[in-house]
Amino acid sequence: MRELGASVEVLKFEGAKESELNSWIQKNLFQSGEEKWGIIARSKSKEESQLLTLGFKRTLRTRMKLQSGRIERIEEEATEPEIGEFHVKAKETVLELYSLSAKQRSALLSSLAEEFGKESVQELSLSKDAMKSLMTEAIEVTSVSLSALGNPFFSDATLTGTDPSNSKTYRELMPSGEIRSFRAKFQSRSEDSGSSPLVVTVSAKCKLRFFGGQSPVLQSDVEEFVEKIANIAQTRELDSETERHITAS
Repeated sequence: MRELGASVEVLKFEGAKESELNSWIQKNLFQSGEEKWGIIARSKSKEESQLLTLGFKRTLRTRMKLQSGRIERIEEEATEPEIGEFHVKAKETVLELYSLSAKQRSALLSSLAEEFGKESVQELSLSKDAMKSLMTEAIEVTSVSLSALGNPFFSDATLTGTDPSNSKTYRELMPSGEIRSFRAKFQSRSEDSGSSPLVVTVSAKCKLRFFGGQSPVLQSDVEEFVEKIANIAQTRELDSETERHITAS
């Protein structure tokens, strides 16, 4: 279960044999005493490998100090740990990033590119038709964000309210625009008939945000929805002058 929900990014990952992946994991195990990214745990099944990572981030902490009868505000730099998670489905050539910070994402993708080649990991996207199809499957769509509208006054728009995906404004803007993202409720597939709907924001860039509410989000529901997205996603189309592989910046 995920009480706070989860953020998931779905990527394409190919070119790694199981033995090579195992070797890469061993080389990137966390080293105690070093403040850098590393793998701290692994769970393996026939379908996938689930890995936890540990990284560190610099933060500023503020504390109040009483000195000479006056309260002074003091800022101190501190290093805090942060846990990340990613799943590798080698047979399905899928890499799933669970709530990874930008720093850990960059470290992971840089390491994979160095080990397996720059084009081993590619970004995925959902087509306009795929996004429309997903919205028709939802119990309720609460917001839709559109882009590339070509309007002289605005190029992006977010529609909310009652059934925004069937509104007159949506139908007028849709022919010339793209669906950037939407937020909706989907029926839970769990056996518990009393489980809450799955609330998720779906981005055309194959980034998902699952929201925890009064009931925790079931991991089985998350995995099933992520698998659905991976099955209908396609390699993201980029400009001819832009390389398709991901650069870690």
